[in-house]
Amino acid sequence: MVARTTKTDVTEVEETVDNSTVLSFKSKNGKAARVTLFTIDDEEFTVPAKPGANVTLKFLDELRRTGNEMFAALSLLETMLGKDAYQKFLDWEELEDEQLGEVLEQVVSLAMSRVEEKAGK
Repeated sequence: MVARTTKTDVTEVEETVDNSTVLSFKSKNGKAARVTLFTIDDEEFTVPAKPGANVTLKFLDELRRTGNEMFAALSLLETMLGKDAYQKFLDWEELEDEQLGEVLEQVVSLAMSRVEEKAGK
């Protein structure tokens, strides 16, 4: 969609190629509240309390593109924890399959809760 600006009398009107209104969005510029997802040796690993729609969309897109739920969930975990915390989690030598499964289940549930809430309305 290509936008162009035209002048009509004194006012400036922005039109799109299909003559619809241009949508304009502003960022909130605030840090989202975080909650503890898990701890390792008393170190807290936190994720956004209410992940943004973009986080859920990235997860669903990854799932669609790869068709691999585990890969998409790991990508989601990295996005929500942040690269440094995710790397610490990957480097934790005592990680067991059951623990990994629980963490991934929780992070996917948290990200999808936004979609499920909207669907229930």
